Amino acid sequence: MNNLEKRLNKELEDKEFQQLYEEERLKLEIANILFDLREKEGLNQTQFAKKVKKSRSSIIRMERGITEPSISMLEDIATALGKKLEIKFVDK
Repeated sequence: MNNLEKRLNKELEDKEFQQLYEEERLKLEIANILFDLREKEGLNQTQFAKKVKKSRSSIIRMERGITEPSISMLEDIATALGKKLEIKFVDK
């Protein structure tokens, strides 16, 4: 385990930090999913934005994890790409 991992594990003992960390982790996970989806479609950000009828700036913010897309926005993206949005609850 490197120093960063050790420090993170220590910080995660704090409940407030743990909550903030989880919120950011989820944003980044969604960002990565959207980025991967766009890449698999073979589209740049402008093309992707046009296809899903969203602004390029909103796509950029979502892919960077700056903004968290709403469920309705994710549904719109899925529909525009001929996909189905699926959300799951899993054990920790």
